[in-house]
Amino acid sequence: MIKRSILYITLGTLLVAGVSCSKSQLRYDERETSLAVNYFTYSRYMLTTSIVSVTQQYGRAVLNEQKSEGSLYFMDCYRGSSAMAGLYGTTDQYWNYEGSNPYTEQLRYLVSLKNLATEEGNLANAAAANILRCVVGGYLTEKYGNIPFSEANQGREGNMFPKFDTQKEVYEQMFDLLNEAVSILSDGSSKGLPSDQDVLFKGDRTKWLKFANSLKFRLMAHSYEAFKKAGRDLSADMQSIAGSGNYMSAVGDNAGLTFAGSNQAESWYLQRNFGTGNDFTEQKPTKYLIDQMVALDDPRMYVLFAPALSPISAKATASSEDIKINGFTYKIDYYPASEYTPADMTAAGRDLNGGIISVPYTLDAMWFGAPNPININTQYASSTSLPGTNGFYDNRRITGFSQLIAKTADPRLKAVIMEASEMAFLLAEARQKGWISAGTVQGYYENGIRLSFERWQIENGTKPASHIGSDKIVDNFSDYYAKPGVALDGSTADLDKIALQKWLSLLVTDHNEAYTDYRRTGKPAFIGKIVESFSTYTYPFRYMYPLDESSNNKDQYDAAVSSIGGKDLPSVKMWILQ
Repeated sequence: MIKRSILYITLGTLLVAGVSCSKSQLRYDERETSLAVNYFTYSRYMLTTSIVSVTQQYGRAVLNEQKSEGSLYFMDCYRGSSAMAGLYGTTDQYWNYEGSNPYTEQLRYLVSLKNLATEEGNLANAAAANILRCVVGGYLTEKYGNIPFSEANQGREGNMFPKFDTQKEVYEQMFDLLNEAVSILSDGSSKGLPSDQDVLFKGDRTKWLKFANSLKFRLMAHSYEAFKKAGRDLSADMQSIAGSGNYMSAVGDNAGLTFAGSNQAESWYLQRNFGTGNDFTEQKPTKYLIDQMVALDDPRMYVLFAPALSPISAKATASSEDIKINGFTYKIDYYPASEYTPADMTAAGRDLNGGIISVPYTLDAMWFGAPNPININTQYASSTSLPGTNGFYDNRRITGFSQLIAKTADPRLKAVIMEASEMAFLLAEARQKGWISAGTVQGYYENGIRLSFERWQIENGTKPASHIGSDKIVDNFSDYYAKPGVALDGSTADLDKIALQKWLSLLVTDHNEAYTDYRRTGKPAFIGKIVESFSTYTYPFRYMYPLDESSNNKDQYDAAVSSIGGKDLPSVKMWILQ
């Protein structure tokens, strides 16, 4: 649990600050105590620190407005322009790992963790450090392109101006780190990963091993085409993992932390019990997301989202009713359409090809998404005067988050790094493209959908006539797989359905992966067309390097920019996207 880790974070931070001390200073406490040296050692505390820091920050992508719009998941009520356009005009001061500087925080912890664990002989802790370093390294290189990696965090050795490794070099180093981790974790005699400090997998090294293999498979899928063009075929490595079955394959294998919910810092990101609640009400699902879920009658919609709370209605008079969905009760206030003008009842939107359309409001709408990123709070005669509205950070005319998402803590609400459903969809893609020969496309694909449903506690059974009045969401999984918009037919169009289902599975779990997936595959195709139609710029394929590098590491920064064509712009396609 994240709650009990605060002590370890504090202690781990103090330990990081003291790494420059001599080994004897670092380990004086070991000589002073009678505790088992191989069990109770410093790296165990840094293990907790590192897991929490890496996982919490990675999961914060659900709050990232640019990723939300870049994946057409959410649009923000208070915005007066497209969030995507901001990428062309804003440069972070420091490297940004969802709100923290990974070179002074996460990567710094991981270097210290590996060094300490190696000194102690707790190599399983060092393996965990390798895996987590690849989480951060993969995030950074897929956000920026070429990054400091081989020479990063070597300030104590006097290297204050690290070079930027090419993206190809970064991937190769990550493969090596993960191979090393797999080798260590496969050795039953390797020590470390105490259950009380391993807040990710409770000391279960088989799950760490599955995580390492799955993460490597993710990184290989992301870079497969680029390596193939460079003369290296990753198929054998991918087939080795797929054939072994030693990868994330069950919800219990998921790499994610459950929140304690005791305060803002240790609560689910979108909850509304602390602070203003804006994070909960300001993000509204896009029309394009809700349209897809409505078309499929997707059971995840009833778990994640609430019906419109103040719909414009065909009813002659105002009225209210309470409805229950998935065990949560919502008060719905209906407002007669006779009170509004035709202009109130329409908003500008886009079709799936990016063309401008007028989007009329559906009277008595239950599931209705935001059609435009600009001034969402005023669309469809919304105003702060509607009872229950959270100021201009809200629009009760359209669909919002469910009461589940409002909670500070729940087993379904996690800081996620990677889940088994993602791995299943990666396997389906790899099998369909011929990168692997193990398994079947349909088997992997349907397993990915099932795992996504199960992680939201959707039960397989007889689907009711309506989910209104339900205490839990039950659906017939086989019937869902057979729907025309879901079922595979063996054609190349299957890749579109795999991409769509993966996109839905990553909703409110991993927006980093969703953003990377569109950029590398161009699927679902409507994402780029619609996002570009809202902006004066082309689709942003990377983040610009931080100002600190251009100011304090200028020679290496200049070399890095030169290697990508001389322009540090979001429109430049990094190596894996070329």
